[in-house]
Amino acid sequence: MSLPTFVRAFTHVESAVFAALLVVWLGDIDDTAKFVLGLVHGVGFLTLCAVIYVACLRGALAWPILAAAVLLTPFGSSIGIEWRLRRRHATAGG
Repeated sequence: MSLPTFVRAFTHVESAVFAALLVVWLGDIDDTAKFVLGLVHGVGFLTLCAVIYVACLRGALAWPILAAAVLLTPFGSSIGIEWRLRRRHATAGG
């Protein structure tokens, strides 16, 4: 699996964890679920930022993807990666 593919999958997983955390937190569903999802999201988000940083250093991703992750949560990096992929495919296709 290439580094950009790994980062893309990782951003989607982290976005799903973050969305679940938001639902549990906003719905005030369960304190244990909030704690576990918060811990998983915290560690996952820091790891995601580190992985995106490494990918940017290696030239596999553009620096705005890291900025999107840091400023706009995992949703930002997911949207940024998907937008760049679709833009690249549209440009290559004609």
